[in-house]
Amino acid sequence: MGVALLVSGCPRHTEEDLAKSAARVDLAKDFLRKHELEAAGSEADRAIALAQSNEEAYLVRGLVAHVRALDALRLLEVESCLTGVDAEAVEREVDENLVKADLAFTKATQLAPDFGEAWSNRGVIKNLLEAPEAAEEFLTRALENPSRLLNPGLTRAHLGWAKFHRGDMPAAAKELRQALQFQPGMCVANYRLGRVYFAREEWEKAAEQFQLVSDSAECGSQEAKYFLMKSRTQQGLLEDARAAMEACISAAPKSCYAQRCRVEAAALGQGGVK
Repeated sequence: MGVALLVSGCPRHTEEDLAKSAARVDLAKDFLRKHELEAAGSEADRAIALAQSNEEAYLVRGLVAHVRALDALRLLEVESCLTGVDAEAVEREVDENLVKADLAFTKATQLAPDFGEAWSNRGVIKNLLEAPEAAEEFLTRALENPSRLLNPGLTRAHLGWAKFHRGDMPAAAKELRQALQFQPGMCVANYRLGRVYFAREEWEKAAEQFQLVSDSAECGSQEAKYFLMKSRTQQGLLEDARAAMEACISAAPKSCYAQRCRVEAAALGQGGVK
């Protein structure tokens, strides 16, 4: 049996090791909720060292890398709107963490093929890596394994986003509407449905979705304010467009979207329509 285990590469773990590993995962999740990423990553690594078969530990390892990528994206696009050499350095950091997250989530699904949450996170990462075909495959797999999936509605919204980026607007709208049937106030799904309508040049429907998200204190979406401004401009409602532009800029004045809104503001100030 020892030879078989060695050949298979699957070490045996004692009940004590498994219990200790699970406890480390719980600690890691708690640190992650507090955004203490170093501590969360360390506990996930300790959990894996105790039991390499613990798929939950790989999930947390992937989430830590994912959050680090999102933090870097926020610095890049929201806090400073970096350009040039500074932007290149942060972009590398984003890519490196997305790859780390992808590897960890992949390992989790290899250990537990029914792990819906890990499949969902693989899909989210592939969306961020601009690989919508792979994202669609993994998100579909997640929905096929709902027993270990935390939020099927959000996963369906991510699936709709993958279909959007593949250019399949009818399928994207279908998935997003279905997500909203179960969670009508979901910020992500409402915004993305607005993007579908915007891409189809259905300005009134797009504006309705973006207005809904912009008015929600819970959502706090600067992107929705930007696209609301553009939708209102396309409708010829310039006063409403200016109001959306002002809200866009005030939401995060140093962001890339704020800069785009200022460009639009110049056009609106001249009576232009973009």
